[in-house]
Amino acid sequence: MTERAFSPSLIDLNDEALLERLLDEVLEGQPRSEQWRQWREALEERLNKLLELKAKGINEFPDLDERIEELRRYIAVLREEEILTEFVEQQVRMVLGKARLKQQLGDEWEGL
Repeated sequence: MTERAFSPSLIDLNDEALLERLLDEVLEGQPRSEQWRQWREALEERLNKLLELKAKGINEFPDLDERIEELRRYIAVLREEEILTEFVEQQVRMVLGKARLKQQLGDEWEGL
């Protein structure tokens, strides 16, 4: 089987499904930044509830302080993953946008 060279002119670069496939490929099955954000926000809600309980003197768990610190660590990791993934997603969008522009400009692109 011969390998054909990739040419942006052969595909519809405005196809949203293409962007989704590219993101899936680049992220190698890892969650999108939106999913990381949702998980982080869920843990932040839980952390806030625990902090409220602690402030009211209600000790729901014998190791409440440890749970609070653990949640803070998890939140930090999720925030980092969210930021890194968002960066990768933006880079994919930028590359696709550049290819769209090149496709639209055609020969004019070379003169820029």
